[in-house]
Amino acid sequence: MQLTGRVVFWRDDKGFGFVVCDQTEQKLFFHIRDFEVPNPRPGEGDMLSFKLGHDRKNRPIAEALTVLQQAQPNAHPHTAQRIAPVVDLDYTQDVALYFRCAFLVLVVIALLFGSLPYVLPLLYIEASLFTFWLYQADKNAAIARQSTRLPEQSLQLFSLIGGWPGALIAQKKLAHKRSKFLFQREFWLVVIGNSILLIWLLSQHGQQFLNRLALWS
Repeated sequence: MQLTGRVVFWRDDKGFGFVVCDQTEQKLFFHIRDFEVPNPRPGEGDMLSFKLGHDRKNRPIAEALTVLQQAQPNAHPHTAQRIAPVVDLDYTQDVALYFRCAFLVLVVIALLFGSLPYVLPLLYIEASLFTFWLYQADKNAAIARQSTRLPEQSLQLFSLIGGWPGALIAQKKLAHKRSKFLFQREFWLVVIGNSILLIWLLSQHGQQFLNRLALWS
């Protein structure tokens, strides 16, 4: 079945973009290699003719594309902002490693000085903000259809150390990871485990344990 749609995002240096189908109003990924030749290179706002296909993961894409009508220059100057840019995941994972190291150092210092209960709110806020940033990076990578993604174990780890409120907000706000049953099951086990640990640390037995660890109590 031949379909039509308008290009809402195009990245010329990478050769891919997204088109919104007129018939289904579905946003579909397409690649320059799927154009029928000869065709001018597409741009945002161009009208395309295409057929519905599927990628290796059985996700719907546009293929057998033809440019029907080219848009006027600057017809849609803001459409590129609707799609997240390609993410440097190597950089993201390096920053995540540095954050884990710094977070561990802060926890150890707080334990030694007997101040962990007082800095816990700050640690949770920092972990939540960073976890939200990781979800955003992984979401952008998913939208850009990058071949590599952030490991789910990494996202769960940051939830475990206290970033689960940020993860919960990210799942709702970004609509990311909330429909994956296995991920959600692990996530809520992490939340329960972290909450139990927090309650124990704030209990009398937990306070006694922290006092024994502190150098100055």
